[in-house]
Amino acid sequence: MVAHEGVRARILGTDLAAHVARVASFGPEEPKLLEGYRPNAPVITFQSEMKLHVGDHTFRLVHMPGHTAYQAAVIVEEEGVVFTSDNIFCKVHTWLQEADPNLWLEALESLRGLREDMFVPGHGPVCDKRYLDEQGAFIREWVDYVRRRGVERGMTKERCVAELTAMTDRYPMDVGQDGMAPNVMKLNVANLYDFVTGAGIHRY
Repeated sequence: MVAHEGVRARILGTDLAAHVARVASFGPEEPKLLEGYRPNAPVITFQSEMKLHVGDHTFRLVHMPGHTAYQAAVIVEEEGVVFTSDNIFCKVHTWLQEADPNLWLEALESLRGLREDMFVPGHGPVCDKRYLDEQGAFIREWVDYVRRRGVERGMTKERCVAELTAMTDRYPMDVGQDGMAPNVMKLNVANLYDFVTGAGIHRY
């Protein structure tokens, strides 16, 4: 397995029991899916970029933090295809539970600057650069929603998580995630409250 160095560090440093319990809370089918789960830390890692030459193909791995800190895009140069990982949720609802929106918007601009124009997103159907504006607009809308409807009204984080429930109506949840919408909403609001207020993982 190949991934960013931060992925390896995070897997090896994670309390497995706590992680499984958290993921199991995402939906009714999760506990069964997690039976016998074992983490698989990458054995080859990179920091900013690396290339793999496999047969007639060149795979370029580029660190593009945004959706999560160690997100990466995989560019298959000869095919003109980019696997964007979760920096694109095409026509399905976006998870922002660990996102840094500023870095995410930068990642979208990095994708726009590639010569390749076929994107295989982490969620949703294959798309191209035309979808980048829509993805970026939705991230901005999420941040604005939490800022205006919660933080600027003096609401606590707990109240925001409990009461801000509107944004999951915009897009459907991805296949197999139908029951997760309420929990995704809470996770997104909690993280973006911290982002707007400069708390949690966004404290610099």
